Amino acid sequence: MNLTQNPARLRTSLNGTWQIQSTNDETPPVKWDHSVPVPALVDTAVPKYDWRKFRFHWHKTGFRAENNYDLAFIVIEQAMFGTDVWLNGSHLGGDIACYTSQEYAARALLKSGENELLVRVGRKEDLPPESAVGSDQERAEWIPGIWGDVHFLQSGNPRVKLVQVIPHIQTGSAEVRVTLENLSEESKRVALHLTISEANSRKEVGRFDGKEISLKPRETKTLTAGISIAGMQLWSPESPFLYALETTALNPDSQRDSCETIFGMREFKIVKGDFHFNGNKIFLRGGNIAFHRFLSDADRGTLPWSQDWIRKALIDIPKAHNFNFFRNHLGQMYNRWYDTADRYGMLIQNEWPFWTTTGAKGQIAKEFTRWLQDNWNHPSIIIWDALNESTDPVVQTQIVPEMKQLDPTRPWESVDFVEQHPYIFSLGPALNDRKFGYSEALQELEKASTPSVVNEFVWWWLDKNSKPTTLTKDVVERWLGRHYTAEEVIDHQSFLAQELVELFRRMRIDAIQPFVYLSNNEGPTGNWFLGNIKDLQPKPILRTLKNAFSPFGLSLDLWDRHYSARETRAIRLFVFNDGPVKETGIVRYGIVSAAGGWLSKHHIQISVGGSGMSIVPIEVRLPDDPGEYKIAASLLSEKGGEEVARSQKIAHVFERARITGSGAHVAILSNNRELPEFLGTHGVKVSGFENADFHDVRAVIIGEGMLNDLLYLQRLRLLTQFIGDGGSLIVIEPEHGINRKEQVQILENLSLTILPREDADRGGYDSFVFAENLRHPLWKGISKEHLKMFNGGFGGEIVSQHDVICNQKSKVLASCGLKLRVVAVCEAKYGRGRVIVSRLQLRSRLMKARQSAPAGAGGLDPGLHPDSPYARRPDPVLRQYLLNLVSYACSIK
Repeated sequence: MNLTQNPARLRTSLNGTWQIQSTNDETPPVKWDHSVPVPALVDTAVPKYDWRKFRFHWHKTGFRAENNYDLAFIVIEQAMFGTDVWLNGSHLGGDIACYTSQEYAARALLKSGENELLVRVGRKEDLPPESAVGSDQERAEWIPGIWGDVHFLQSGNPRVKLVQVIPHIQTGSAEVRVTLENLSEESKRVALHLTISEANSRKEVGRFDGKEISLKPRETKTLTAGISIAGMQLWSPESPFLYALETTALNPDSQRDSCETIFGMREFKIVKGDFHFNGNKIFLRGGNIAFHRFLSDADRGTLPWSQDWIRKALIDIPKAHNFNFFRNHLGQMYNRWYDTADRYGMLIQNEWPFWTTTGAKGQIAKEFTRWLQDNWNHPSIIIWDALNESTDPVVQTQIVPEMKQLDPTRPWESVDFVEQHPYIFSLGPALNDRKFGYSEALQELEKASTPSVVNEFVWWWLDKNSKPTTLTKDVVERWLGRHYTAEEVIDHQSFLAQELVELFRRMRIDAIQPFVYLSNNEGPTGNWFLGNIKDLQPKPILRTLKNAFSPFGLSLDLWDRHYSARETRAIRLFVFNDGPVKETGIVRYGIVSAAGGWLSKHHIQISVGGSGMSIVPIEVRLPDDPGEYKIAASLLSEKGGEEVARSQKIAHVFERARITGSGAHVAILSNNRELPEFLGTHGVKVSGFENADFHDVRAVIIGEGMLNDLLYLQRLRLLTQFIGDGGSLIVIEPEHGINRKEQVQILENLSLTILPREDADRGGYDSFVFAENLRHPLWKGISKEHLKMFNGGFGGEIVSQHDVICNQKSKVLASCGLKLRVVAVCEAKYGRGRVIVSRLQLRSRLMKARQSAPAGAGGLDPGLHPDSPYARRPDPVLRQYLLNLVSYACSIK
């Protein structure tokens, strides 16, 4: 064949079925007993073998070549862990990169006709210390394999080594950077030609012709050209319009080289602390794909390399559930996932597998450079992400700035913004007003000067059979108690997703991504699919997220669950419009029965501007009859009237609290009037502690923070005698105001150790309490569900972040916290009497608030206005609990 008659560039795929054999020494196998698909991992070999027992896994294939091009290369897009390559029995080279492309010059060893290619991969633990392989404490297996495409590339010289397209949407032009390489020992001349066509129609829309360049021997040179695009169309998730750039380097002395680059015209950047896409503010909604954890899934097989399965997992299901964005968590995905995202429209945050860094600076920079070069033309990739839940000054202050010079078109996490992982309402408290784990306080997040991104939350992970994973087992009892059903476990996952997504949308967070859409079913975090992952059967959480993520959506700003019959409640209704143009609809709101029917409803018309949010004040009147209801709001389309989004909150309605029996007489030591005033209005005779004759009262109540009061200490001996003779002592929230470890005397031979917990990464205060025995008199008229989320307080706080330990044997009456290890209410015998320690916070929840102050606009201001979501309000459950407590204490003398 005449050289000048060759195609400009010949790319031959070497994907397919290869032979595979494993060894523990570096000598190639002499027999081949297994086959394996490429791309894939070694655990897909047929017949299977125990791959963990071997250091090396040798892959072999053959291909034909005519050996009549100037240049020839073996390209392995992705292989791990440590690669070496032989062609026709001679070593071509090796590489320790595990996620980026590898290229091996093959011209000198190439034969006309049949050629034999041998590729060896190794074990992660044998990689040298400079390796940037990364770390992932939750990855079950590090399975070797050639997991990217392999091809044989032939071309002329000089060749087109790299092409980078930088869109400029304001001018409708593409900035094209072409790197040319002369691999000969002679100087070469080359004419550069660039043609842009629409990828689907192949219609030519832009051209750059005839720039002639001289290249010295072994010289590499980068040139830049600007090309106007006629009738430019933008790329977006809604309209993923693609262009094809053909780059041709024509060498009049020998051969030419030509390659095609697919790209999209789009712009993503940070403007005044928010993300902007194609000139408009954008809100990112989606999830996380832990691709390399998924590679450990027992049902995974070859699914990650199946184009049909990729499209369903990455595009069809997410788009049907209002996703527009994914973070690929801790590692580059198989490259065809990004091609699919480009073609069908899905935005990607591309994260390197550094959960703490590994390797040397030079190697990290080398692999980061390749990482960008492999991926910088994908319009779907909008963010580079160097680190997960960690910091590294070398990466952040030295390497990333260098990468920004290579690709100026995308922001970097954690340099341009820092993602947040608020595992609240699960591992942590309902809400966090301080730094908690890998999340700043919500107030800080809401007012952040850089884009706000919450891409891990909902610590409630279930396996493919909807059973709690290992990490979920630690938190289930905290929110469901010791006795729960499988249905409750499933429902609670959806409940958490709905509540927290609504919260973050009210805060107008820029990117919201609960964790985790796709991962290892048998790992610590499971995924959002039932049964065998090949079927991609969504769990209920995805249906919930479809509603919560509705681009034109709404949310009731409401955390209370306890209401009085016939009460009227003022509520703020938030209506969101994530799209760029105005949306109009109808809001229906009111009371819904337990069966789901509307008992009362009102309608208002709503209009929200592009990328906007409206806060609408509404009022609802609670029913006359006690029971369980929902306060609900739904958003209806203006034309068809169909429901596009719904927000509904649990509402337990109660009649006025009543005390059991009569003749209750208590002495109270308290520094505010709320406690005695409430009891006095409910038929309890109240005496002051200072002058009380303990022989006349049935029980003594010590209010919040009063155990160290001088008056209490002065009467301690008399009180001790009273309790020993059969009286009752109620100590309410003894930890109030204590910020260091203290031992507090209750009676002469009874004390409490009070210890504030730091809970830097887990724990915090509690909002749910579980009675040990609901038949106990303390819980009369109170059900299990009534002890969850109390009125007002930041996140319904009911038990503070302390441990309170009685120095004598006591009986736990209620508990809370992770694994229910925190004592909420306990009772200790003392002589013939009793001491009841109740940590439930009654403050400002017994009497109607008198104070008034404006509430914050964003919903996180714990202002004192009674209608603020976090102002403490009268709570019918706590009122009934206190009366039960008094009745019980007075009845046991």
